Amino acid sequence: MIKSRRQRPEIVTGWATATPAVGPRFGWSRVANRYTAVGLAAVGVAVAAWSWAATRTLPLFLPSPADVWTGTVQIAQEGLLQADVLSSYERVLIGWALGGLVGIPLGLLAGRARLVSAAVAPFVNFFRFVPPIALISLAIIWFGIGESSKIMLIFYASMFLVFLNTTAGSTSVNVEKLRAAESMGASRVRTFLFVILPATLPSIAVGLRVAMSNSFSAVVAAELVAAQTGIGFLIFSSRLLGRTDLVFVGILFLGAMGFVADVAFRRIVGLVAYRYEIHL
Repeated sequence: MIKSRRQRPEIVTGWATATPAVGPRFGWSRVANRYTAVGLAAVGVAVAAWSWAATRTLPLFLPSPADVWTGTVQIAQEGLLQADVLSSYERVLIGWALGGLVGIPLGLLAGRARLVSAAVAPFVNFFRFVPPIALISLAIIWFGIGESSKIMLIFYASMFLVFLNTTAGSTSVNVEKLRAAESMGASRVRTFLFVILPATLPSIAVGLRVAMSNSFSAVVAAELVAAQTGIGFLIFSSRLLGRTDLVFVGILFLGAMGFVADVAFRRIVGLVAYRYEIHL
């Protein structure tokens, strides 16, 4: 008797793709190392070009990498940079999580119920084109100048993306799978839990990932609302003080924070849902 080999799903692990033996396994391939080297070389060229350009203009217009590093060390020693990073991370995480908690079930419901889809479609198709920065005044009036207004703006920026991706995934479930479940006597609840939901997970993961990038974009606008800490507050206050080097610090750290959060999210998805062939 010939034993068939069980097919193991592939998972994406940052730069490389890995195939788990028993569970998820992460590793670096030679190709990944080569691409990483090329990426690091490209960054080195960009920094060199930045340094050269900084010598051709005023520091107020374009500070050098050395000036930016000096500014980073200065505010880090004062403890301001750490407080700004933690504040922005906290706001992004809470707003993004709330967007997922609302967008996922609403998207699943709209994808499987035409009446619900018809009811929410006008509002979704209207408000998803209104940027969060346009709602700053309303956020202050409705939620005050505390953390609630900032979190709600980030929630607003992330929820629609999660909803749209979840809706698209739930409406594109293979009809043959649904008919097979019905023919085997599966109830609607079991069909949803074991057919529709697993088939929609890749779309949900993509929606959450894209929504995370939107959340980091929205946190800058959200921290214009009477904030005292945060990367957006750092960028805004540094501009008023003429500290272009600290503006660069805020921009660079905002990108680094988003990169770290994205890598962490992909790793968590790879660990938790590796059986569902989610490729991010």
